[in-house]
Amino acid sequence: MVTLLLSQYQCDTIKLIQKGFNMRTKLKSPVAINELIAFEMKRQGLSAPDLAKKMQINLNSVYHMLKKPSMQIDRLWDICEVLQLNFFKILADEISINNPVDPQIEQLQQENKTLKEVIRLLGGAK
Repeated sequence: MVTLLLSQYQCDTIKLIQKGFNMRTKLKSPVAINELIAFEMKRQGLSAPDLAKKMQINLNSVYHMLKKPSMQIDRLWDICEVLQLNFFKILADEISINNPVDPQIEQLQQENKTLKEVIRLLGGAK
């Protein structure tokens, strides 16, 4: 179910971008988590009082949270569970850092490829 919601979120995000919605030009932070949460709440038809009730927190806390473009990890974790959407994954996808491949993994993959070719040449795998 989470995968389905994430796919729907990505489709809705593309639609917003096509309509000129750009979080980076509106805010100092690269991703405004409060806007992502508000967008998902609207998509699910969930009001601030509904979210407060599901999270078992004060309504004013929800309003405060939705005003700030950042929040604590434990609070975001709770929101992910309530909305059944992995905001951490969405945020991670926004970071444009190419993590280098572990050299040992790369070496093992090359060795695996070589061994498969040797087996194929020896007639072991068709």
